[in-house]
Amino acid sequence: MIEKENPNSLNALLENYEKQKTIDAVADWEQLRKRITSDRNRRLFFNYLRNTAAILLPLFLVYQYTLYPILKKSGSIVETITVTSAPGMVTKTILPDGSEVWLNALSSLTYPQRFTEKERRVQLSGEAYFKVTSDKKHRFNVETPQKMVVSAYGTEFNVNAYESETSHEVTLASGQVEVSSEIGSKATETLVVDEKAILQVKTGNIHVVTADTYVETAWKDGKMVFRREKLDKIVTRLSRKFGVDIHLEGDRLKEYEYTATFTDETLEDILDLLKRSAPITYSISKQKQLNNETFTRREVTIKSK
Repeated sequence: MIEKENPNSLNALLENYEKQKTIDAVADWEQLRKRITSDRNRRLFFNYLRNTAAILLPLFLVYQYTLYPILKKSGSIVETITVTSAPGMVTKTILPDGSEVWLNALSSLTYPQRFTEKERRVQLSGEAYFKVTSDKKHRFNVETPQKMVVSAYGTEFNVNAYESETSHEVTLASGQVEVSSEIGSKATETLVVDEKAILQVKTGNIHVVTADTYVETAWKDGKMVFRREKLDKIVTRLSRKFGVDIHLEGDRLKEYEYTATFTDETLEDILDLLKRSAPITYSISKQKQLNNETFTRREVTIKSK
């Protein structure tokens, strides 16, 4: 008896044959080899991490819970704090010894969480008014990035040391301070009340002049006081206070002088007052949004009429 061939079975064989013809054995083997290599590398990597963690974790725990507390207690490790004052802001902070510090706009102060047994040392970038708690055994030192050091045991003084300026100033309000430079001739000057030390950043030279302490320190009380101040100096202070970029068109404008006191006036109010006192005009650009969702600073242009 002859069996009939099942047509469905024959069709299935033909389909399988056609599928087998489309298989690229070399390509499939290469893909499988890459997968095996990738899996092996992943296992090796995780084994490396596990072994590294097994070595480092005990060391970290020993440092964190045994060595670190000992070093911290002995004073070998001292944590620091940095306070920054934003544009238009005056920020007050209290130091570990009770000394008070007022930070002007765009200034920063770094100090230890606790002072050492030898001295009290802080780092300033920008402008600050210091009311230092008296301590005859522990000198109080203010350092600036330009290697100027202001030193005292207890007094009140103002330090203006913005990095963009070519000269830095120290004005003494009470007591006595020493101002020294670690560059150039390494000069040292001692100030008495109502004196100001001016340090030339490039040379390190220091000279002392009589100061109007109220004018130099009124900013900490929210005031801007100018006494026959040139316009280029005024716009520098306005730029920091209001967080804007101010451009003077023409060198002649830099020689204009103003005497004024501003308290709660807006930038536009101040510019209008300056405009009334001299033949100048100004324009303020609008802020533009950048690709990173931030905005540009406003730009002010001042020019002669």
